[in-house]
Amino acid sequence: MFSMWDRSAVFQRPRWGVPEKTGCQIFRLAGRWRWRKSRNLKCTVFKCVWRNVWQARDALEIAVECFEFSLLFCLVCVPSCVVPLLSGEIFGTMVEIRCHILKKKESKETSPHKMPVSLRFEAVSTDFNCAISALAQNESAKTILIVGEKASLVSENALPLDALRLPSDFLEPIANDTTESITAYIEGKTIIAATFSDKKSRNVGPIRGDALHQLVQEKAGGKNDVIILARLKNNEQVLTASLAIARAFPKFERKKEQSPVRTVTVHFVLAESPKAVTTTTTTKNVVSTPTSKTITTKTTTTKKVASKTSIDAERIQIVADAVREAANLVDTPPNELNPTTYVEIVRAIHKEKLEAAGVTLTVIQGTELRERGFGGIWNVGKASENLPALVILSHTPENARKTVAWVGKGLTFDAGGLNIKVGGGMTGMKTDMGGSAGILHGFVATVLNKVNTNFALHAILCIAENSVDARSFRPDDIITAYSGKTVEVVDTDAEGRLCLMDGVAYASKDLNADVVVDMATLTGSQAYATGLRHAGFITNSSEFEKEVVEAGKASGDLAFPMLYCPEYQGVDKIMPSVVADSKNWLSSMDVPSASAGLFVGSHLVPDEKWVEEGEGLWAHIDMALPSKALGRANGYGVGILFSLAETLNTKFAEEAREE
Repeated sequence: MFSMWDRSAVFQRPRWGVPEKTGCQIFRLAGRWRWRKSRNLKCTVFKCVWRNVWQARDALEIAVECFEFSLLFCLVCVPSCVVPLLSGEIFGTMVEIRCHILKKKESKETSPHKMPVSLRFEAVSTDFNCAISALAQNESAKTILIVGEKASLVSENALPLDALRLPSDFLEPIANDTTESITAYIEGKTIIAATFSDKKSRNVGPIRGDALHQLVQEKAGGKNDVIILARLKNNEQVLTASLAIARAFPKFERKKEQSPVRTVTVHFVLAESPKAVTTTTTTKNVVSTPTSKTITTKTTTTKKVASKTSIDAERIQIVADAVREAANLVDTPPNELNPTTYVEIVRAIHKEKLEAAGVTLTVIQGTELRERGFGGIWNVGKASENLPALVILSHTPENARKTVAWVGKGLTFDAGGLNIKVGGGMTGMKTDMGGSAGILHGFVATVLNKVNTNFALHAILCIAENSVDARSFRPDDIITAYSGKTVEVVDTDAEGRLCLMDGVAYASKDLNADVVVDMATLTGSQAYATGLRHAGFITNSSEFEKEVVEAGKASGDLAFPMLYCPEYQGVDKIMPSVVADSKNWLSSMDVPSASAGLFVGSHLVPDEKWVEEGEGLWAHIDMALPSKALGRANGYGVGILFSLAETLNTKFAEEAREE
């Protein structure tokens, strides 16, 4: 009877979602039952398999969904004399089981995982008494962590020791370099004072965010609520410090026994009042003389204004939450995060947070990418069951004078394609979408904080999964990018640049962007260029290069320029092809990270707009290694983009005043 069934047709993997092996085992067992002569043996086998079916939920779903098989299941396993009596009961039981399975699946999909730590930034002020008052009202917090650089903690009257009921010499061991931390137990509370390194070279920001991150992670663990009192020198340290603290409390967790839900409250106390900054405005006056000669004079005005960086706690909260959300995305394993679920996550974020702020969402997905000419993204992601997508979030204020586009690489998993990763190189490739996570949540933080008042902002996410399949793109393939240029594929594992080339082309062609920043976990060689802490970047503008460096220092997302020298490392020099406009891999190992960036930049159109010191500003940020810290994703990208957006907004406002 069973030989008449086409097993391959019934138990297809895409339809049933279970291995073919499971279905075939059921068929073999059912085939044996028919030929058994002993009624007791039939019952024994029936009970055994029925118990196994209960244990194998997917196999049970097969039996329930396939009515014909359910009928045969009963006819073969149960003596003919009792079939009329039991068939209705069996089918009724199957229906009940099916409903139970569906409810269980639905509850699993809809019930969110508990967030282990609720992180709240309460206040930023120069008055320690405000923090002490809030501390007195928070009776649930059993741990009070006081952190700061040594000079900030041990200076005279730095801490209100009396209010904290601490002895006057409490900090003396820290001041004498006997220890870096000291603990006291007072009235059921644990009070810890700890310092972190204040050693800073010119390539580090106003505070050592990495040292603060590690300190908070070590001292603020446990199961109880925590209050963190961060003693900072001035407001310039607040952004880096807040994001460092946020990184110490990652959100992603899938342990059987989840961490206890607790609250961490942060108060920043500044030793100095917010500084005024000096701004210099230069205006040009053009005078025409009777001799037709033009004389240009310059007028320079210097004035002091309030710092452009707001230290409002609500503003800091939005950015810190964005960092944690970005890290949460990067930590999510590929069996949960794929191109399909990623797009749904973006849709949910847009609906919950961005739609009310006037943000629009555009999704180009699946074969539409191929039809519209996005050859890079389509070819990289077409082998996956979850087809690739280009997602665009756009926010255009009324007074927008410029257009800024951020482009992120979103490879939810990179197996390497047919040039498959070997030797353990595939492990950790869930983080290959770190660039897009930073772009997405950097956009959220910027828009919700209303930073981009003078420019339109677009976030472009190039989402795909580089899988191995008969449909995979191959070495020797020639693909046509959205820019119109052709690329000969040499290495399918150099896929990130193929996705980004379509993203930057869309930004420059369809959005007519004035500024394009692309960000990606692009090359492992980035670590050899700029190390584990600093992202490497290239840009076509010397002024923009300084602005990116300063944005990294201000936020703690450190970045350092790599070599920009297209006359030596340009695509036509080290990625030439005799059959296409270029290859996607180097013919020689000449600054591979910078060269990969130049490959991406070669797809900005028109070419003349994006030459060195040209009309358009472009930067490529490779954050492959800095995107991780202490074994977890750290939300890299959110801070540097947020700070860069503030810089650009101020810059465009000054340009408007000059006009």
